Amino acid sequence: MKEYQTGQIRNVALVSHNGAGKTTMVERLLFDTGAITRLGKVQDGTATTDFEEEEVARNSSTSTAIAPIEYAGLKVNLLDTPGYVDFVGEMNAALSVADGALILVESVAGVEVGTEIAWQATLERDLPRIIVINKMNRDNARAARAMASIREN
Repeated sequence: MKEYQTGQIRNVALVSHNGAGKTTMVERLLFDTGAITRLGKVQDGTATTDFEEEEVARNSSTSTAIAPIEYAGLKVNLLDTPGYVDFVGEMNAALSVADGALILVESVAGVEVGTEIAWQATLERDLPRIIVINKMNRDNARAARAMASIREN
């Protein structure tokens, strides 16, 4: 395994409300960077970062999983966090070691309670963040409506 200097490692937390697509986004990034050769699916129980029996049964993350990828000469540790408010401690733990965060907003639902909690947690830590409007392939997806909900909140 390749060794990295501290300056070559980034920890990026994916945070949002439950069901916004964090695990699927991580799966896609793992696949697109060659870290995995088969694209798993949450609903099939084959997602790389949802491996605990409870997570597979729920089709939902219950703990933070680390998924390393290599990109632009850096090791990027993707921190796939649970979205249910019951597991907010997992999100907070991941953010405490993160260099930045991707905040996923579901394109149909827009900003939800978990999104607001994630946003506030990144603000409190003064973390760089990128908002990603996700699931744009859904029937009722509207980027403008999702952006409006982001601006309102």
